[in-house]
Amino acid sequence: MKGKAAIYTRVSTERQAEDGFSLDAQRDILTDLVERKGLQLYRIYSDPGVSGGSFNRPGVQALITDMKAKKFDTILIHKLDRLSRNMGDLYDFIGMVNKLDVRLIIAAQGSEEIDTRSPMGKAFLMFSGIWAEIYLDNLREETLKGLVKKAQLGGKHISRPPLGYSFDSNYNLVLVEDEAELIRTVFRLYLEKGWGVVKIAKHMNEFSRGKEGGLWDGKRIRTILTNPTYAGYNHFKPDAWSDEKRILNEGVHEAIISREDFEKARRFIDRRAKGEMSMRSFVYPYGGLVKCEECGATFSGNATVKDGKIYRTYRCYNNYVRNTCDAPGISERAITKLVFDKVSLMMDKPLDEAKPKEKQKSKKEKFNLQKEVEISNKRRKNWMMALGDGNLTSEAYAMLIEEEDTRMKGIYAALSEEDAPAATPEIPAAELVQMVEHLKENWDLIDDEVKKETTQSMFRKIVIKKEKDGWSLIELQTV
Repeated sequence: MKGKAAIYTRVSTERQAEDGFSLDAQRDILTDLVERKGLQLYRIYSDPGVSGGSFNRPGVQALITDMKAKKFDTILIHKLDRLSRNMGDLYDFIGMVNKLDVRLIIAAQGSEEIDTRSPMGKAFLMFSGIWAEIYLDNLREETLKGLVKKAQLGGKHISRPPLGYSFDSNYNLVLVEDEAELIRTVFRLYLEKGWGVVKIAKHMNEFSRGKEGGLWDGKRIRTILTNPTYAGYNHFKPDAWSDEKRILNEGVHEAIISREDFEKARRFIDRRAKGEMSMRSFVYPYGGLVKCEECGATFSGNATVKDGKIYRTYRCYNNYVRNTCDAPGISERAITKLVFDKVSLMMDKPLDEAKPKEKQKSKKEKFNLQKEVEISNKRRKNWMMALGDGNLTSEAYAMLIEEEDTRMKGIYAALSEEDAPAATPEIPAAELVQMVEHLKENWDLIDDEVKKETTQSMFRKIVIKKEKDGWSLIELQTV
């Protein structure tokens, strides 16, 4: 059975003489080629006197429609530029031809015809694709330059309004109050309740839906928490950019949340990603904060109920899950005492003396790199033995090695930054002491969620170690 062929011809009126091939001449050449190839002519598509600057032409659109409908399996053209002189259009067309497995024959491409069923024709399509890709990459780059320039000049880049807003007739963002209240709820649950994004999503699905009726999920909640639009900004960031490069400008639309709350949410997200804050929604005040000095792992909260009273303890993850650390569990009350005692020592010293003495102390407690390397090698050897004995799965071993690599990278980074200026604490020392003193006096009266919110907002890291005579607080990092 003969294959069905379509012929396409085009010529611009002003270039007909220059091209040297009229519509009739192109048709004659191509119909002769149809016969020589043993094909059956289905139809001739033509765009007489039309520019090849784009695919917005009736003849080529009809050709594409019928090709998608599989009314023919071969296309014959005189030259590639008869289809279009726009590289982007040609790139899309060649991609369509390949996807639909349509044979393309170009009658006059240099001195020989190009048939995509032949090795030379396949190579031609491949190089045409590379050529078009280079063009599109350059086009994307130039387009990005224009978008960046527009953003730097204060222009906004937004094709559809996010939840909480709609567009007016001039495409300006206008507040939608019932949607805006959903945004405020998300921030309240995250900042005040300390809920994780998954728990917030489940809660929001109980009484609401996102834009256009979509269900809430963790990704959508995180997108809301990191969208500067809600704090009154215009912003722009291509996918390939890091968030630090995001361009921010003052918007003219009404903000839904305060800049302070937006920055606070951003800091919480950053701290959770670094393991400096609990990523879980359970009410454990020290969740994500307490680290094991022995192995570097995080202590996780655990609760038991006895005689109607809740007792909370914290256990080293490498102890109770992986069995690679011998650090015992510690009660929440014991951790609280360690923290309060540490801050009490700060209170006994004049605040203006604390900073230089702390700096002097940090000099004395510089990392002993050789010791850390030896500890790391010992841990790796123990894990390898546990793996060989069958006490550790390959997945757990890989995870331990990855965590240890991350820990050592942090040590090297700390060494390289020893001489860098110390970062200014987010909470001044005097204010921190007052907060902890108030917390200490009212600890047993404070609601569990408030305890968690307070401790997570004050502390970044609490490193503890089990000594012969009890627990020691090795390091206390404040926010």
